[in-house]
Amino acid sequence: MIDTLKILIPVDDRKFLEKLKVNLIRTSRKNLETGEMKYEYFTGEIKAGSYLKTISFKISEGMPVGIFFEFSLPKYKYGNNVEMIWPSEVLVILESFRKELCEKIKEELPLLSEWIVYRLDLCYNWTFESKEKCQSLMNFIQRIDYPRKKVHRYETSVMYIGSAYTIKFYLKGDEFLKNSFKESLKVNEEKTYKLLDWANKILRFEVEFRKNYLQSVFGKKKVKISDIADDQAIIAIEALYLDKVFKYINKEKMKHENVRQRINSYFKPAKAYRLYNFYKGYYFEQDEKYHIEKGLNRSTIFNYKKDLKKIGVAFTENLTSNDFVAVEELIIPSKNAHFTLLAYNSIHTIVSI
Repeated sequence: MIDTLKILIPVDDRKFLEKLKVNLIRTSRKNLETGEMKYEYFTGEIKAGSYLKTISFKISEGMPVGIFFEFSLPKYKYGNNVEMIWPSEVLVILESFRKELCEKIKEELPLLSEWIVYRLDLCYNWTFESKEKCQSLMNFIQRIDYPRKKVHRYETSVMYIGSAYTIKFYLKGDEFLKNSFKESLKVNEEKTYKLLDWANKILRFEVEFRKNYLQSVFGKKKVKISDIADDQAIIAIEALYLDKVFKYINKEKMKHENVRQRINSYFKPAKAYRLYNFYKGYYFEQDEKYHIEKGLNRSTIFNYKKDLKKIGVAFTENLTSNDFVAVEELIIPSKNAHFTLLAYNSIHTIVSI
């Protein structure tokens, strides 16, 4: 499903851009010795959508020329981002946004077919029976390493950060309570409490794609709005990147002694010794993991993980039945997925707090 978009509306009418810049904030950087302008741009904000959410924008006069907008589509439509937007809704929503912009600036803007996507955040809601269940699943996910990604682990979330794309898992209830709850209360108190009740049962998965990598994902130099408006295509992309997180999980129940025997049967004694000590220290001894990460380069650690994966050994020790359930339940598409409060209400009884 679609959350945040960064889009470029290509506008090459310089007089029009000059008119817009009058009340905007100018940011620039100049070389004081040569007088050369390194960069210059103008930023501003507008309120748009049924809930008058603040949307930031930037005028670019270099390459490319036009207006950048970056905002959450669910917040534009619903006033919150607990609910989500189907890809097939994007064209209608953005056409509404385009018309609203035209009315505000008293000018006609290019059609959606000309708009270019510079950032795309995809998301997925798994709804479970309780916040405790979500936390249990989060505890499981936090044990997973993602090769060649910088991992940040917090109590209710985990992030795998890379230069091309970033993957996040988090408890939506805690995020909503921290970032949007108070503002939402001012708009509609009854709906806000219903959203919080639902959000407390949501485990959210997100993938943020940056422009250069978007070209690879969609196989196009310029990703247009129509490219991200296909439900099945977007669900397939979400499923693919979820699988990337889980691919290093070993689903067999293996004790340390079983792992030792398996490694010894595949590798010569010296390498088997190194691999087994890496496996035990890296995955099950926090202090030792710290020393391994400091003492070995990333490529060596990656190759050790790759060797273990080849023989069916990964990070897990004594996987419980709950862990097997976690792997089976965290799938896309899923029967546990709900994307709007209306859809959730249709099969759940909401109890107001």
